[in-house]
Amino acid sequence: MAWTTLRQRNEAIARMTSVLPGSIAYDNYRPINVSQRYDRMTLLDVVCGSHPHIGQTQWLQWFAEGHLLRGNQVVHPDQPVRGGQQYQHLFPGTIEPDVNSKISVVHEDAAIVLVDKPAPLPMHPSGRFNKNTLTSILSLVYVDEKLLPAHRLDANTRGIVLFSRTSQARRHLQGQFESQSVGKVYHARCWGHPTEDCFVSNVAIGRQRSTAGGRDLGGADALEATTEFRVLERFDDDTSLIEAKPITGRTNQIRIHLWEQGLPIVGDPMYLRGGELGATQTKRLGEPPMYLHAKRLTLQHPTSEEKRVFESTLE
Repeated sequence: MAWTTLRQRNEAIARMTSVLPGSIAYDNYRPINVSQRYDRMTLLDVVCGSHPHIGQTQWLQWFAEGHLLRGNQVVHPDQPVRGGQQYQHLFPGTIEPDVNSKISVVHEDAAIVLVDKPAPLPMHPSGRFNKNTLTSILSLVYVDEKLLPAHRLDANTRGIVLFSRTSQARRHLQGQFESQSVGKVYHARCWGHPTEDCFVSNVAIGRQRSTAGGRDLGGADALEATTEFRVLERFDDDTSLIEAKPITGRTNQIRIHLWEQGLPIVGDPMYLRGGELGATQTKRLGEPPMYLHAKRLTLQHPTSEEKRVFESTLE
């Protein structure tokens, strides 16, 4: 089918999500890939080491219920594994949480697609979400191709997301992100009033997830991270509107850097006021939103090599 307008594309997305694809019960098989570092260890070692935030007790319950498989065969926690093997984790009768499906394609050409992602909506299958994710929903409309995300947004963050449509475009865009030449602008509503109008955070961000799934500050494995901030407005309710320009692209970077500054984002379920960490990651549909908006991307088009600026139309 030839798509001639963005309106047609967005009408197709609306049709596909009139009933959320993950709202109808189904058996969800999630892959478990064995990396070389677990070679000759047990499957229990693999799942506990790869998902430390879940805990051994829960994994042993899933094993006892017969939900860990290789092919059609139930496997046990003491199953020896080899690097490169793949197992499956069965979640029977899965019904996924509702998400905001008001996805809008704002630009597409032969090389790239730009999408306004609403929130809450996870980017990729993970945890409780599989079919109710941005990439899974887009695959229902872009049926003859696989859109490749050039970057990612948190489930609770709304705004502009870039996808490549060809391997050549992907390589070109990947080089731009790696060289930090892509301009990224976010708007955040935060608790508190910064003392300076412009400030920079260089706090390193850990690789490992905390118990609730957040990221820790510092640590031996921490990655360098830099975000530039500019105050746009200070409000009477003790909140501020802040422009954020992440130079690096670490997980939760803007949220963590503002939280560390004592300026947590309004509605953030993880990085809370008072330096506390929350117990959940993705907000439920209908809850007050997290006020972080991916407002603008500036990049070199992978085909024309012209400088292009793409803005989110979400408010």
